Amino acid sequence: MQTKVLIAIDLSENSLKAVDYVGRMLCCHTSVDITLVNVIKEPSPDILSDTQERQEHVEQTRARTLTLMEQAARGLVAQGIPEKHIHLKIHICRKPVSIADLILREQQNGQYGTIVVGRQGLSKREEFLFGSVSNSVVREAKHCAVWVVE
Repeated sequence: MQTKVLIAIDLSENSLKAVDYVGRMLCCHTSVDITLVNVIKEPSPDILSDTQERQEHVEQTRARTLTLMEQAARGLVAQGIPEKHIHLKIHICRKPVSIADLILREQQNGQYGTIVVGRQGLSKREEFLFGSVSNSVVREAKHCAVWVVE
């Protein structure tokens, strides 16, 4: 039976810690299948009014994110995860949908048994005002395990 793990990754140090943790925990499982997923939210027209500027911003962010994801994948390979069992996905979000909702949708569509997220390190006040992706994923996830790595 194949173990499917979805790791939500952003450009933070904690998301890289989450990838490293998964590599250390699952390196001996030959049937593990790991997908690194990132969600890039397109800036609102209120922030960047020019469509071309928004597209350029998204493409620059996508390029930086892909570089980081490839680095993370190489780290998993170095820990013993077969390269053919590592997949990279980048979602571009143009609608006002939360990142947590997109991660949960990916988990359901891909039938992942585990979601792994890094804790962002927000203060209680920031978490209250802006929300926390990891808290939302923990609260809303169904039919899977959720690992939160700090």
